[in-house]
Amino acid sequence: MSKDTSKKSDSSIIADLFSRDESIISCISDEYGRYLYKIAYNVLADDEDSEECVNDTYLKIWNSIPPDKPKNLKAYIAKIVRNIALNKYKEKSRNKRIPSECTLCLDEIEECIPDVSNVDKEYNDRRLKETIDIFVCALPKRQRYIFICRYYCKDSVEAIAKSLNISGSMVFHELSDIRKKLKIKLIEEDLWYEN
Repeated sequence: MSKDTSKKSDSSIIADLFSRDESIISCISDEYGRYLYKIAYNVLADDEDSEECVNDTYLKIWNSIPPDKPKNLKAYIAKIVRNIALNKYKEKSRNKRIPSECTLCLDEIEECIPDVSNVDKEYNDRRLKETIDIFVCALPKRQRYIFICRYYCKDSVEAIAKSLNISGSMVFHELSDIRKKLKIKLIEEDLWYEN
């Protein structure tokens, strides 16, 4: 008997989630499991923790759809696994430093994140997110890809360079240029204050 290798569309997957068809989780696993694992692993650099994050993601998907009805399922579930992995990373790093690509990414982007401890944090967090979203959408396609791979998916510089068929030093240069532009944008929007 041959295995059914046809892929379900995202809208079909969402419809099955709305109808509470439990078999859809294995379909999501087949379709997106490796992608979700890669995101979790890039944050945690640990097989067991990454697998746990992926499984927690399936549960979160099941519990959030419905009522949520995402327009882009891949982005929606990527955000879920990333947040779960980052929470696990923060939890583990309270006890010890975890060497991973995540540490390097967070250290790099930290220079562009303002200190908002003396102002209304929730309001500034929302403004900061909106400003960064607009900034990233306005980047040229390659720079947008590099930014998202590095700071959202936590890909290594080497992996990004390989996927674009360019040198690692070119990726470092692009990232540096993007961070400088982001800092200028944040200053313009009064979201960055020089000490």
